[in-house]
Amino acid sequence: MPSLHAVPPPPPENEGNTVAAWVCTVGVVLGSIVAALGLVLVDVPIIIGGAIVIVLALIVSLVLRIAGFGQKSRRAQAR
Repeated sequence: MPSLHAVPPPPPENEGNTVAAWVCTVGVVLGSIVAALGLVLVDVPIIIGGAIVIVLALIVSLVLRIAGFGQKSRRAQAR
């Protein structure tokens, strides 16, 4: 006999378009461009600078999500 499951909640209305997501996207793209420029110029400090930009974008995005500027988790939506 198959088990019955409740219908899952609808997806968030923002479809992931949040401040935290945009900061992460823009930061990673800019960091990748800087790192790629460093690869073309064969300049290790520029490559490291691009990697630092990417890491900082990820950290800032995580902080923004914790501060409430990101998409709500499914666990928080169920409450």
